Amino acid sequence: MADPAAPANPHKAVRLFYGMMIAGVVAAFMSIRSCGEKLSAPAIPANAIYGTAAGQVDVSALLHVLLALALVITTARVLGTLFRVAHQPPVIGEILAGILLGPSLLGRFAPAISHYLLPTTVAPFLNVISQVGVILYMFLVGLELDPRLMRQRGQATVMISHASIITPFVMGSLLALLLYPILSSREVPFTNFALFLGVSMSVTAFPVLARILTDRRIHKTHMGTAALTCAAVGDITAWCLLAFVVSIARAQSAGAMRTVVLAGTYLGVMLLIVHPAMVALSRIYGNRGGLTQGLMAVIFVALLLSSSATELIGIHAIFGAFALGAVIPHDSQMARELTDRLEDLIVVLLMPAFFAFAGLRTQIGLVSGLQEWMLCGLIILVASAGKFGGSLLAARITGLGWREASVLGVLMNTRGLMELIVLNIGLEMHMISPTLFAMLVIMALVTTFATTPILQLITRYQPMEREAAAAHRHLESSDEPDRSAILVPVADPQGVAVLVEMALAATPPNAPPPRVLALVRPPLGGVRSGLREAEQRVAPRSPALSAALDHAWEHGAVITPQAVWSDDPSDDILRTAADAQIGWILLGAHRAVFGNDFTGGVVHRILDGARQLPVNVGVVIHSGDSSFPRVCVVADCSADGRAAMGLATRIAQQKDCEVHAFIMLAEPVSPGLADPIDANAAASQVLAQMLTNATRMVGPRLRPEMLPAIDSLQIAQQSKDSLVIISTNLADHLEYARDGLGDGRAIVLVQGSEIPRSEVGDAWNSRRSNQPRQPA
Repeated sequence: MADPAAPANPHKAVRLFYGMMIAGVVAAFMSIRSCGEKLSAPAIPANAIYGTAAGQVDVSALLHVLLALALVITTARVLGTLFRVAHQPPVIGEILAGILLGPSLLGRFAPAISHYLLPTTVAPFLNVISQVGVILYMFLVGLELDPRLMRQRGQATVMISHASIITPFVMGSLLALLLYPILSSREVPFTNFALFLGVSMSVTAFPVLARILTDRRIHKTHMGTAALTCAAVGDITAWCLLAFVVSIARAQSAGAMRTVVLAGTYLGVMLLIVHPAMVALSRIYGNRGGLTQGLMAVIFVALLLSSSATELIGIHAIFGAFALGAVIPHDSQMARELTDRLEDLIVVLLMPAFFAFAGLRTQIGLVSGLQEWMLCGLIILVASAGKFGGSLLAARITGLGWREASVLGVLMNTRGLMELIVLNIGLEMHMISPTLFAMLVIMALVTTFATTPILQLITRYQPMEREAAAAHRHLESSDEPDRSAILVPVADPQGVAVLVEMALAATPPNAPPPRVLALVRPPLGGVRSGLREAEQRVAPRSPALSAALDHAWEHGAVITPQAVWSDDPSDDILRTAADAQIGWILLGAHRAVFGNDFTGGVVHRILDGARQLPVNVGVVIHSGDSSFPRVCVVADCSADGRAAMGLATRIAQQKDCEVHAFIMLAEPVSPGLADPIDANAAASQVLAQMLTNATRMVGPRLRPEMLPAIDSLQIAQQSKDSLVIISTNLADHLEYARDGLGDGRAIVLVQGSEIPRSEVGDAWNSRRSNQPRQPA
């Protein structure tokens, strides 16, 4: 019963109350204003209140900084994506974005726009933001460094790494004899110039190199592990060498020894005190189950103190950030979550400020005459020859073949963003001129860009992925796997229940449980080397796999779960099926995952690749309902038809339900036979054998119906409320298989295989390795 005291229209009362409240506030303020207008305040100097710096701040600088960041972020994302599609490191496009928005392009052809977006007043603000971004970036680079790479390899790899540092360093120092009179000034001591030029030739970008190896799946080969070890050792060596050069340039002759002593003390503190503290912190992280704000505060304070210490010592703040990241346990969950939380902010927001600031400093127009371009070409030649030649000769001395040694030399010539960070330090300390800076930036871009195509050329006829595939197969169980196993790839939680239910229904009693493979796209670009993900030391989080496990648990069923990082789902699914010798692949065709075409995109590539494997494929088109009390199958005597009949009888046997089989007789199974009578006899024999096998499995529950031609309407009417299994060669004749579910029925399009299992091996893996992987 309604309360008689309540208002008839509560909404009207609320609106009336708000109107009165606003009117009262306006009236009160107007009264206060009328009284305040009659008052007067004394004149006080602005400096006494706001400080002397107030008049030096450009109030429009914030607007220009925001516009500049928005522009460079957009340009960096677009160019990075284009380079990724071209199978190049995205960092090349991100570096180019800053250069194109600077005086080299935008400032030259649209100076008014450039002056508005990036005026000179913006540079100091971008510099501060970029310095913070670089410090955090180097912290994540240290987190990505795996100390086990240096501990588990022999002296030979260390020798190769040091040779790849020493050779370009010496050649760069020799090149300084030519460049110093042309591209330097008397204010810069030759020692500083030569040392820095040598260091700039010696840098290798470990994150970019590792990403190239993991993307090509050769990081576990003998050459891949050697390259990773060389890059890791070289990274440490090059940064220590740069720290030494910076300390020499900053310190006077009397203070050089002091800098060395303080740097040694700092390293001792990091190894003996900070490293154990970070190990203990990772244990606290494990106890608390995540990074709390308190733990994040401790890590950030440690980062700031470490960077401040190296800056005070005189070896630049980035070394403190790198060192702190390196002493945090690499494989800990804390390191992974730190990367997850910080990477997007650093790579998407802060590092574009660095690209913009570096782009403002890069003036490609200074490299204008023939002499300048010849010197630029000479710099590229010396840098490449030093890295490639030093690595090649050292690798040959340690016993590697010419091909492996050449690949190692090409990989060590990758420079990327690490080189740009080094060059900005040199320009900031006035050790190199703007012209030489532009030449060295061009060198960094050219050497990084050339790595992937040259590597592809060297490994074209003897792909190293074959070795990786063989190594992976060697790790498999020595027992012959059961070829009736079913692989269920999932990427989206929606529809997982139907796939798992169907896989469980199609699994014979004595067969291994279905293998649910969750595909998770790895983080793209950024700081990550991809080693944690590729080596599965850190499993990805997959909502789809969680949904599959929940469904299996609710029904008391058993599945084999696996979550993997994947930047090319079709290739990874086929490789998994080939390595494990799985008999069936059941995958969904949901529009949200695979697009509007049920057999397009990833599904099409899987169907195409599975023709080279002894694996049947079922594409499940469903409406979300996993109940199928009856099974209808549309098949003929082709490989697709036999596979469709086999799947239908397996499901019916487990579900104890009826199978209504529509057998098409229109096309013979042996089109190569010249005599139609022989062709029809062969087709009849295959059909008879197929029906015999089906009857053996389901007995009288099989209801075969022979059709001389496909009657789409008849099949549609008789297959309502059923699971409909159709061979792919007949699906085009059935309208509802192409147009979707309509009435809510579940449909499975089946592609069979006639490849004998004995023919599967290196041929398929070699064919796949010669094809470029789909860009992420």
